[in-house]
Amino acid sequence: MTLKYDVAIFGAGLAGISAAVTAQRFGKKVILIEQSSVVGGNATAGLVNPFMRFWIDDELLCGNFFREIIQELRKREAMIENCFDSEILRLILMEKLKDIDVLFRTIPVSVIVKKEDKSIPNRIERVIVKSALGNEYEILASIFVDATGDGSLSYLAGCSYDSGDETTHENQGTTLMFTLGNVDFERVRESIKKDPENFFKWVSPNAKVLSVGGYFKEVRKAKKDGLEYPVDYFFFNQLPSPGRVTVNTTHIWVKTTDDFEISRAFKELHKQVEIVYIFAKNYVPGFENCYIEKIANYLGVRESRRIHGLYSFSGEDVAKKMKFKDAAVKAVYGIDVHKKTENGNSESDFDVPKYEDYYEIPIRSLISKEFTNLGIIGRNFSGTFLGQSAARIMATCTDMGEAIGRIAGMVSESFHEIL
Repeated sequence: MTLKYDVAIFGAGLAGISAAVTAQRFGKKVILIEQSSVVGGNATAGLVNPFMRFWIDDELLCGNFFREIIQELRKREAMIENCFDSEILRLILMEKLKDIDVLFRTIPVSVIVKKEDKSIPNRIERVIVKSALGNEYEILASIFVDATGDGSLSYLAGCSYDSGDETTHENQGTTLMFTLGNVDFERVRESIKKDPENFFKWVSPNAKVLSVGGYFKEVRKAKKDGLEYPVDYFFFNQLPSPGRVTVNTTHIWVKTTDDFEISRAFKELHKQVEIVYIFAKNYVPGFENCYIEKIANYLGVRESRRIHGLYSFSGEDVAKKMKFKDAAVKAVYGIDVHKKTENGNSESDFDVPKYEDYYEIPIRSLISKEFTNLGIIGRNFSGTFLGQSAARIMATCTDMGEAIGRIAGMVSESFHEIL
């Protein structure tokens, strides 16, 4: 069966949904292809929380679509500070997609390319997709957008890409998020007040919403007792609703473009979830009566393929707070690398950062170098290892989607029409 659309977007995470809704609002006929049965990607199925910094002082740097999400979450009392309820977010996102065709449980399997003159970049003409039921569909569109996170559509099209650190070629660590219920926050606050040196510098017992990393002494004791604890700290964030936290502590380093390595990571990280849970119940004051509420269905992959675009956003751009004439996104979150050679728990890694100015990401980093009608958004956008490490957060990826969706709504056949 052949399906014709103006814009075809692959990946229904926050970046893909933002792009789809924005393009549809410009009057385009849009289809959104999603590999799973869940919208929201890592924000929902991945249980990633909170929304990392998207503001300076009282100024919001995020785009309109992300602001809409925040407003809807707050209206439903599903957000405190920058922490949110992932299940309510799913409902909000599904409502946003009510007028858009979404094909769930479907992946791209081949890409048909229209080759032009060698001096002119190629175009994607159509994409063959296959559903979990075994059905194949041919998707024809003028504009295609890769928001898969792993750059799967671009990879099938033959796009060039980078993966891992430019020197070591190692990918960032992966994490399996999970949530715990029935936590006593007053006892947590008491522990921080009693022994602040047992926590990272940024931890405060007086925070309205607790974000806690530390318990160094407890971890050392647990390891001495024989518990195979994965890192040197325990890290969690308070969630909406009483007694709930999201835990961001498990870690394993694998080649994130290797299916078997990813599968091994899933198995190993489930073991780590149980170990961290046992640690919390037996060593952390306030967690004695906690229980596992949910374990993420998505593996938290921080970086895999970075597709080559018209510009490669770099760590230097982040450090110098670069501004661009073709700016698409404003962001403030800094370089954040989970290295294999470290546990990521040294004092320098966890100092309180300063947020005094923002940087910009140019639209050229969201457009394929090799195909004039292919957008690349989310964590598979065009950037260096360090540049991507800063721009991979959910607010920034959502804004990438809005930017490319807006342009998709303005052009007829090529992103180059606006360059």
